Amino acid sequence: MGIEGCLIKRLDQPYRVGRNGDWIKVRHTVVVDAVVIGATGSPSTPVELLLARPDATGELRRIGLSQPLSPALRAQAGPHLALTGEPPVRVSTGQFGRGETEYKPVHPTLVVEVEVEGSVHAFTNRLRPTVHRLRSDLTLADLYPAP
Repeated sequence: MGIEGCLIKRLDQPYRVGRNGDWIKVRHTVVVDAVVIGATGSPSTPVELLLARPDATGELRRIGLSQPLSPALRAQAGPHLALTGEPPVRVSTGQFGRGETEYKPVHPTLVVEVEVEGSVHAFTNRLRPTVHRLRSDLTLADLYPAP
């Protein structure tokens, strides 16, 4: 629907103006598969992954830099990452462009399952995706819709 979530409060609480802790934001998230196109830290034990998905024209478009990986995912992902030889690239790490980090481009061969904002399909997410697991059963071609 294009909304990032809902604001909710208890029915038995009165409405109070301003930021007061009465309201809770519940974000709409989805689980999707994405391809890894970059990594921060050492490629053998990456700290974060730069993720992409194909758009409607088939072009790979970034969906964001992941949250830091767990130690187990770092160890699992490393053997699947191969540097492209291109120079490192700087990317925003925070909301509204605050903060930057450098990633090393890798060949788009590793597919991962990620939890991300529902706006991922419009390539407008603001929050960083969370990697749940590697999808060694999938390839980049599997991310493209069937003709």
